[in-house]
Amino acid sequence: MRKYLFVALVAVTTLFVSFLPKASVENTQQSLRFSPEICPASSNSTQIIVAGVASKVQVFRGKKSKVSSVKKAFTILQPQPNDWMEISESAGAPVMVDRTSGLSLLACPGIAEPSWFVGGASDVSSQDQLVLANDGASPATLLVKMWSTEDRAVETTVTVNGRTSKKLRLDTLAPGVKAMVLYIEPQVGRVSISLQSKRQIGLKSSGADYISANAAPSLDQVIPVVLGIEKIPVVKPTTKAKKKGKKATVTQNTIASTRTLRVLVPGESPATFTATLLTNDGTYIPVGLDQVSLESGRVREFTFTTSVPTSLSALHVTSDVPIVASVNNRDADYAWSPAVTVLEKESSVLMPPKATLALVGTSGMTIAIITSGSKGATSLPVSSEKLTTWVNASKDWSLVRISSDGTIHGSVVVSDLSGKAILPIRNRVRVGSGSLPISDLSITRGGASLPTSG
Repeated sequence: MRKYLFVALVAVTTLFVSFLPKASVENTQQSLRFSPEICPASSNSTQIIVAGVASKVQVFRGKKSKVSSVKKAFTILQPQPNDWMEISESAGAPVMVDRTSGLSLLACPGIAEPSWFVGGASDVSSQDQLVLANDGASPATLLVKMWSTEDRAVETTVTVNGRTSKKLRLDTLAPGVKAMVLYIEPQVGRVSISLQSKRQIGLKSSGADYISANAAPSLDQVIPVVLGIEKIPVVKPTTKAKKKGKKATVTQNTIASTRTLRVLVPGESPATFTATLLTNDGTYIPVGLDQVSLESGRVREFTFTTSVPTSLSALHVTSDVPIVASVNNRDADYAWSPAVTVLEKESSVLMPPKATLALVGTSGMTIAIITSGSKGATSLPVSSEKLTTWVNASKDWSLVRISSDGTIHGSVVVSDLSGKAILPIRNRVRVGSGSLPISDLSITRGGASLPTSG
């Protein structure tokens, strides 16, 4: 009898243990699956950089589409004009590169993602347009809300048919607006939202950019990149010979650089804000940006060019009520730099060679661990008192991972012969979770071991 009781007890114990969580000697972390990302249609010649051998690419041409797989760690795709692509299972958000009018970069957006755009215009020199792509079979509906410097917000509803892309010129929403802020909210369907900006004076192009989505309204708007103002040497007027021995004075044309802050209080209450520049050497408040009063519902712009240093800086805008803010860096070309959200503890961004990563904290000091490919990790102190930068020394595109337990914000700055562009680092849209092993890599700083994924 005792023998049977013992056997029964063993069986019950075994069954109980089988329901317990299984131990593992391998560290794991939650691996997030992300929404597919859509690289919008463009009439220009563009490149799309995709990371990860597991990536799937679906190319849409009209209502037809074709699916293919990516077989390299990094792949450069060259879509035909007006083709658009849905990319899934990529290691990092795909990046779209356009060098037609200067240099423009876009981290291809996710699907059904509400978006704030603090930039854009519809005056005579602007050719700005929303590009909406619906990869679903059914029509998609979006709410579009627009604020300007003069009137109260204007609302409209836009429909995008299934498996099509639609371009919506901003001058069809409200013509003649020099400074606007947009909020677009998908209400039905699988649709992505991008904003292409282009300026043209007469027949001459005056630059172009993809205006990336902004952080949602908040009391703290952190803009990680304000491009430095290059000092232009004073050049004496030159002369050239005219007929009959006379000389004419020739004045050299230079394009004045400007840095303009655009802000909006989208709520009902007025606001008071202060903007602080964060440089490599410390912080200061630009002239005219201390305790500024804002009326609700109207877009305002403030030029602070004379306060900007020659090197990169960041701008931290604090307010007593939620606002949205971005900076237009205008040189020969122009580059919009939006406020960005706090990065997740594990983030990644695709960076071209020699690009600069700019990081700034919301409060206090924290440590960011930067890893790129098979190279070792770099430990960077990131604070709310100064700008921290890191340069991608690779000769190729790199998937750069950023790990931190603090509240940090980041953008990437790219400069080449085509011009300068800013690539804000955004948190990708999650759709699921799983687990995957992480490396044993750790960095010791001040006696503490900081683990990070490799």
